[in-house]
Amino acid sequence: MDGFFQDKKSSASLSIISNAVLIAIKLAAGFLTGSVAIISEAVHSFLDLMAAMMAWGAVQVSDSPPDYEHPFGHGKAENISALFEAILIIVGGIFILRESILGIIEGRQLPSLHAGVAVMLFSTIINFLISRHLFKIGKKSGSEALTADAWHLRTDVYTSMGILLALLTIEAGRLINPAWDLSFVDSGVAGLVSLMIIKTGLTLGWDSMKGLVDHSLPPEEIKLIVEHIQDSYPAILGFRRLRTRRSGPYRQVLVDILVDEHLSVGEAHELGVRLALSIRSHFPQTDVTFHLEPVKPAKTPAETT
Repeated sequence: MDGFFQDKKSSASLSIISNAVLIAIKLAAGFLTGSVAIISEAVHSFLDLMAAMMAWGAVQVSDSPPDYEHPFGHGKAENISALFEAILIIVGGIFILRESILGIIEGRQLPSLHAGVAVMLFSTIINFLISRHLFKIGKKSGSEALTADAWHLRTDVYTSMGILLALLTIEAGRLINPAWDLSFVDSGVAGLVSLMIIKTGLTLGWDSMKGLVDHSLPPEEIKLIVEHIQDSYPAILGFRRLRTRRSGPYRQVLVDILVDEHLSVGEAHELGVRLALSIRSHFPQTDVTFHLEPVKPAKTPAETT
């Protein structure tokens, strides 16, 4: 996989293909075994497919260059996509929780689960490999949509492992004593896993909304930007009003740079350009806007962020 699917668009396509295949085999195994957990997991994978398709669409839009109506680009398309994916995760978790409760109340019994065990083991391995790949590409490209899709698939890994453990427990009970019926474990584990899914959805939704309301960059990123500014001392005398935000894979930095009032406009501007290039050395997709403020060297205002 490392030799292929190395960009955002192809990686999003890979997620769509894998989800489509897993939905088909999970539905087949679910109806064959009667496992509410497997059927619920198939529904969850269907939500994953919907999320993957939204992520694919979002990266197409976010990569579009700025235009007259969107002078700051289309990066927030990825934040919107991530928010909808979070909603899908929560909806899927609630559905699985509902089915698990009904399974316990109705006392559903399950036939042979060999096919279900094989399918869930296969699903766990495939989703782990693809989610790891999407995390890698999402981090490399700064794509909120791909990262959200990776979290979506990673929750599938946890749910598949939980369901696999439940199926093995039921089968082990039958081997020990054929009279034992531990089918309730299937529904019980599905219920516990659903709570984890809902929590993941809430966390992802909160993170995506922060991008939509122009939340500042994480403290560690701001700290690194400040270090780049301070590395420009003493050519730059100081800075004020550092403002940051993120729009999908793109960062925006606005800062007032304090320079010697005796510098020419060209010299002061050159300092700002060098600073912007320095920041972009760590954050390539960053729009740095600086305002030059001339001051007397002996009366440099205090730095504020």
